[in-house]
Amino acid sequence: MASQTHQQTGLRSDHVARSSPPPPKSRWRTVLGRYPTGITIITSVDESGGPIGMVVGTFTSVSEDPPLVGFLPQRTSRTYAGIRRAGRFRASVLGAEHEGLCRDFFAAAPEDRFSGDAWEFDEHGVPRLRGAVAWFDATVHDVLPAGDHVMVLGAVADLGLGPGADEAPLVFLNGGYGSFAPPVTGVDLAELGSRLRIAAGVGDLVQGLARDLDVECALSTVVRDQVVVLTAADNRLPYVGTCFPFAAPMDPGFAAWCGPDLRRAWVENARRLMGQVDTHLLDDTIALVRERGYAISFGHTLSEHFGGLAAEARSGREAGGGRSDLARLWERMATGYADYCRDPRPQAHAHTLQVPVFGPDQCVAFELMVGGFGPGIGVERFRAILTAALDRAARITELTDGTPPAGYVPKLP
Repeated sequence: MASQTHQQTGLRSDHVARSSPPPPKSRWRTVLGRYPTGITIITSVDESGGPIGMVVGTFTSVSEDPPLVGFLPQRTSRTYAGIRRAGRFRASVLGAEHEGLCRDFFAAAPEDRFSGDAWEFDEHGVPRLRGAVAWFDATVHDVLPAGDHVMVLGAVADLGLGPGADEAPLVFLNGGYGSFAPPVTGVDLAELGSRLRIAAGVGDLVQGLARDLDVECALSTVVRDQVVVLTAADNRLPYVGTCFPFAAPMDPGFAAWCGPDLRRAWVENARRLMGQVDTHLLDDTIALVRERGYAISFGHTLSEHFGGLAAEARSGREAGGGRSDLARLWERMATGYADYCRDPRPQAHAHTLQVPVFGPDQCVAFELMVGGFGPGIGVERFRAILTAALDRAARITELTDGTPPAGYVPKLP
């Protein structure tokens, strides 16, 4: 009887769907939370000509001919009401580096959202983010009902790529921010073989440093998104050949002088391990490493450092990912760097030094790791170890035809 009624009345399937009871909001949000969306700030002006804006994850292309874009605000949104009254809007597509800006914009009072020099304004007073990945200027073409939202269609008057066009976009997924990181090509097998031969050829320099200063030493590199230990002062030690994820805040010495794709992998690997990252802390960490000319790590001797990483990575694989185990390790490292940023005396914090060895492209090809001393050692002892490590790293850079980046001048405490 129900099918006969359906055929007789000509009811459409979308009408049936609309008359069905809606799913619980929690289930609705949980399921849709697995769908990634880009993040865009839509801006316009209010009745008095002041700037207004909203963060949306629904910005989309609609038509190429004519050029139309759209977004779907809640129908009760006061910002949407202002945009409709103004009849125009600008869309600024956010990049991965804009996570902090996005959070601050969302949390700020409306009158404080456009302070600072991050914004530029057109002749109507409508703001646009200077560092956007891409931008669109549009007039309101039509507004369509869409349940508890509306779909605003904009006729594009102008569009372009911003200075952040080469950067990864900011993405929202499952309640958190992230970014799309293009696959890191890293090194091929031939290149890895070449690096292994280089490591073997400079092994006596690594061993000599360990012997002269009574410290532990190792030489590592990054292969795709893994850190690989190539050689050590004693090649019989079990951590030679250890691999662990290249993920923030570990090994910031590599991240401080590498290409943008590898830097994004460093951040995104950490996001996969921990669910979220403190981008402000990572920016501070990289700035501090570049200023000092080397990095430090906390809470382990060198053998414990690699042994702990290997054990936790191994347990993670056996447990099907081990996010909790690795996350705890990364969180401890993040706490250590937070303390270091507040009190930047390396000798007060460091268990291990990480000194860059540069390749011909001025990026870090290897990292000379020196440990076996504890935090709080005298500044003279620390300076002697650091000076010798920097000297060995410079010699390896020269022997391998590498070149430090312009302005690279390490600072001694």
